[in-house]
Amino acid sequence: MAQTIKVMAGAPADGAPLDITRNTRAILARVAQARAAGAQVLLLPPLCLCGHAGDLLTHARVLRACREAAGAITKESQGMLVVFGLPLAKDGQVYNALAIALNGRIARFVYKRTLNRADLPHFQAGDEPGALVDLSPIGLDHQALICFVEDMKDAEFSGASLVLAAAARPARAGELAGLPDALSRAFSDMPAVVYANAGANESTTDAVYPGDAVIVQKGQALSYAPAFERQMASAVVALEKPGKMNGKPLIAPSFKPHPQMPYAPKDAAARAVWCDEALEIAARALATRMQRIGIKAVTLGISGGLDSTMALLICLRAFEILGIDKAGIYGISLPALGTSNRTKDNAWRLMEAAGLTPREIPLHEALVQHFKDIEQPADRFDAAFENAQARERTQVLMDKANQVGGMMVGSGDLSELALGFTTFGGDHMSMYGVNGGLYKTAIRLIIRQYAQATENPALRQVLLDILDTPISPELLSGTSGQITQKTEDILGPYLLTDFFLHHFLAQRLSPADIYARAVTAFDGQFAPADIKTRLRDFFRRFFANQFKRNCLPDGPAPLGVSLSPRDGFNMPSDAAAALYLDDIDHLE
Repeated sequence: MAQTIKVMAGAPADGAPLDITRNTRAILARVAQARAAGAQVLLLPPLCLCGHAGDLLTHARVLRACREAAGAITKESQGMLVVFGLPLAKDGQVYNALAIALNGRIARFVYKRTLNRADLPHFQAGDEPGALVDLSPIGLDHQALICFVEDMKDAEFSGASLVLAAAARPARAGELAGLPDALSRAFSDMPAVVYANAGANESTTDAVYPGDAVIVQKGQALSYAPAFERQMASAVVALEKPGKMNGKPLIAPSFKPHPQMPYAPKDAAARAVWCDEALEIAARALATRMQRIGIKAVTLGISGGLDSTMALLICLRAFEILGIDKAGIYGISLPALGTSNRTKDNAWRLMEAAGLTPREIPLHEALVQHFKDIEQPADRFDAAFENAQARERTQVLMDKANQVGGMMVGSGDLSELALGFTTFGGDHMSMYGVNGGLYKTAIRLIIRQYAQATENPALRQVLLDILDTPISPELLSGTSGQITQKTEDILGPYLLTDFFLHHFLAQRLSPADIYARAVTAFDGQFAPADIKTRLRDFFRRFFANQFKRNCLPDGPAPLGVSLSPRDGFNMPSDAAAALYLDDIDHLE
């Protein structure tokens, strides 16, 4: 007769990067919770003692503190198997390790073998993809395989009645709600598999970690701790003597992509979930950052355009998550020399519909004085004229953030950053950039989904009008308050830009492959010659503007794509584009 045990899994409910004392308390609270619930097995995520703390992971003081904390946790594992992550020094090297605390002592450590980009500068790769642990010290005539998720494909499952897989996977739209089904399908012929992902103690510098957990057995999800809920998965599993089994990789939830927007689902229902998850991920990142700083206020420039609207929706959700008064959202209209009546009116209507106190700070006088100071002729509408307006807005918003004890939220998006269509030291800079991981066309999708779902008719109406407004930087003086600059007349359709960008960043395709796919995807909509022209302009701009991306503010990557120089795509600021441009010039 098969033995049954209760297993639990999840991230600590509290914590912060490198706050080892706080993280230890949170881990011990999980151990106590599991013990009280009658669980014999508890799985916690990698590096849950300290979070992924960069170069500090190799510092002796941090390593010593983690090892001491591991001892305290191990003492509380009497009668249990508790698995938790920490950095560990061994033979002059540092490893990303899982400590296996079994019945009050450390049975052994597992060292991560398949290192990702974040691991490589700090950790040595382990030799083995996992470890089989005899569970007899806690009264079970079975073995458990303990490993990192990345190493599952190479692990030897034979002999394991239970698999404990620890993960540190950033939240990504389209992968959250579908995780239980994906794991159930992937491990349908496996013994009980327990999965725990990193959460509250990780940094939101370039991503946010959901802290989700799943327990599956024989193709059925027995328990699921949803993303961001800070819960634990808990289930009774049957331990059966396994046959011979090979390792399997974790297959993330997936969707059939839209042919022209390959980062988003083609199916409308799946796309609605994807939109909701993208907004939620960005809002959770902002909420975590605010909570750690200890602030209850943000400043945000409201232009009446797509990007600032997206940023406002993220702020609204973040304040809801934190349970704080949205009066702390200082939405400010900053009309300057190129502002149109339509966007100015929409900015005001948007703030009112969102329940904010509308604020306006006209910049005309400050800009006129500034132009006098730098001896800029009033009739010269050049880069200095345009960029001064963007930089003045940033200065006002940052100073206002200091005044109210908050931070300035940036609204620049992934597409603009890729093309360099942003003012260096102006809208390119903020104290936290919530849109930097979102394509412009993705922002359109998310706002439209929000408009369709909201029960606020005034908000729906203004959102739909914003979606119908031509995209414009509004930095050149117009006539009679009309929009005189249209971004897509300058850069080309964002639909093409984002198609190119996704295939270049996420798929790492060559210009020739991107061109071939674009010709197929946009057959009858854009001529091949136009696609070639736009593709060349994309790469020319992308290479010329890396210097702006090499000093980006922190911000999440809800779609799993990032231009952050820390954890996303990076290259030298002075890299030549000739190789790519030459390929495009020779396209037939």
